[in-house]
Amino acid sequence: MENVKSEVLIENENLFRALACAPIAILFGIFAVNSVMSPGILIFKVIFVLLALYFSLTTLAYAAYYTNDHYEGKVDNIFKNSNLFKTLCSAPLAILSVFFAVTSVSSSASIVFTIILVSMALYFSLRTLAYAAYYTNDFYAEKG
Repeated sequence: MENVKSEVLIENENLFRALACAPIAILFGIFAVNSVMSPGILIFKVIFVLLALYFSLTTLAYAAYYTNDHYEGKVDNIFKNSNLFKTLCSAPLAILSVFFAVTSVSSSASIVFTIILVSMALYFSLRTLAYAAYYTNDFYAEKG
């Protein structure tokens, strides 16, 4: 038998399972909220809530297994540069916080909440830009 080399991006089984279960957990979570809030048959409400719990806990379990493998050194990092990883983690938080800040300002919300949301938006946006700049510096330092 020959060994087959594949171009698989996700080599860890626990990470793959966590990434496969997460969208299903979100989908059943949405269904569970909608079914509980609407009048309907009780058995469907129970089924959707149980499926949402099952897939959510499964996703968390596989993510925990992957984290254990990562800290034991059994897994290589997907992103070789930690600044790129931090940029990709900070970018969604920046987008969400900017969205909430704009919504807060445009809806004439309380000044306290508006200040908190705008300061969070500034923090996450600047953090994302800083990590992106660090990654750019590391990238050009390796090339040159």
